[in-house]
Amino acid sequence: MKTVIVTGFGPYLEEAQNPSGAIAQAIHGTEKDGVRIHGLVLPVSAGAVRALLEEEVRRLRPDVLIVTGVTRGRVAVAAERVAVNVMDFPIPDVDGRAFIDEAVIDDGPAAYFSTLPIKAILQAWRDRDIPAYVSNTAGTYLCNQTFYLACHLASSLPMRAGLVHIPLSSAHAAASPTPIPSLALETMYEAVLTAALISANHEGADLKLQAGMTC
Repeated sequence: MKTVIVTGFGPYLEEAQNPSGAIAQAIHGTEKDGVRIHGLVLPVSAGAVRALLEEEVRRLRPDVLIVTGVTRGRVAVAAERVAVNVMDFPIPDVDGRAFIDEAVIDDGPAAYFSTLPIKAILQAWRDRDIPAYVSNTAGTYLCNQTFYLACHLASSLPMRAGLVHIPLSSAHAAASPTPIPSLALETMYEAVLTAALISANHEGADLKLQAGMTC
């Protein structure tokens, strides 16, 4: 049986519940299609995520590591293509720390491409009527940092790694005084589960599927 780690983030700012963390908790222990999934909720702490990721990977030796996070304003689930070696935080993390133009890993590569089969994942999402796309920017906050760290770990291990970004949940939108983009938590859970199963079981080269953007 193959092993997949799915991470999400805990509460931050005014968000008492982070949808990515809720999904990581809900998906923990799932076994399907020859895949066992372990969920891990990370604090929104730049100083903590590296050690926590390394410890979990060392303990479980997974075939796949998928990090997830929320991006406000997005209208669909996104398979991120590239992680960049920079931390330029628009807001502090939960420890009150904010970084400006600092490296995720000193002397690390400028960027890593996701090693998940992102086009196969995208096709599977489309087949399930899940609003989704391939994104070419993961930002410069904790999601990108964790994505880069995951890819850095994968560069020396027989492991796939990548990031799935999700919108805010419908519950957040319902509680908002102004309209905000969102998806149902159940839809986003299905998207993450699908990404985990495809990533673990897809063999060979990724699909040749048009998913680029003009800018």
